[in-house]
Amino acid sequence: MANRPAALAVLLALLAWSPARAADAVVERAIQALDRDPSMKVRTQAALVLAQRGDRTAIPALVHALSADESPAVRIAAASALARLSDLAAKEPLEAAGRADPDPGVRSAASRALGDLLASSSRALALDEPQGDLAGPAARAALHEALTRHLRRQGFAVVAGHEPAGYRLKPSVLELDVAQAGGKLTISVKVSVVAVDSQGRMAAMVEGGARLRARGGQAGGGPDQLAARALDAAAVSLSEDLAARLR
Repeated sequence: MANRPAALAVLLALLAWSPARAADAVVERAIQALDRDPSMKVRTQAALVLAQRGDRTAIPALVHALSADESPAVRIAAASALARLSDLAAKEPLEAAGRADPDPGVRSAASRALGDLLASSSRALALDEPQGDLAGPAARAALHEALTRHLRRQGFAVVAGHEPAGYRLKPSVLELDVAQAGGKLTISVKVSVVAVDSQGRMAAMVEGGARLRARGGQAGGGPDQLAARALDAAAVSLSEDLAARLR
């Protein structure tokens, strides 16, 4: 027991000493303490030190502590540290802890940390349900699914519209025209997405469209399926434009 206060003192002393030269040593020492020290107080302090240093190399150790440390206090400190590091690699571990940790205090802390993480990350997007009187429910659902899929391919974390995020996306179907002539079916779509930041200010507005044609029985199942394909094509360009603007 006598060496535990000493270990904590050494950890704090490293934090205070020569920040430029000692940064790596502090992080390494804190990671080791978080993983191996028998004292709950030292492990908790190590998680707090890692949060303060802001070094993302500590994320695997913090994720392990969140899921495996026997002490709820350490798991709570790890959740808080993961939120402060602002890396979406922590999203799924925090979600899991918020759902399944046996301690209610840890579940609450993990859920708060997840909200803080998403709200602070420009790579987290809350996607509202698409609007537009010109499109029916099937077309709006197809656009929502396509945007979710293509935005994730661009490296964004996409969450439901009511959840916290760095930006909120408001998609709208501006045009959905169906024309049939000469044995050909033509679908034209035009879509916009407005991105609003956490302060309610418009951060970007992008528009995109697509036109697809099919002959008679080649329509791929009918107008609804062709419209979904056109909306998917529009979602590709919209996602690329948003990735370029929301940096």
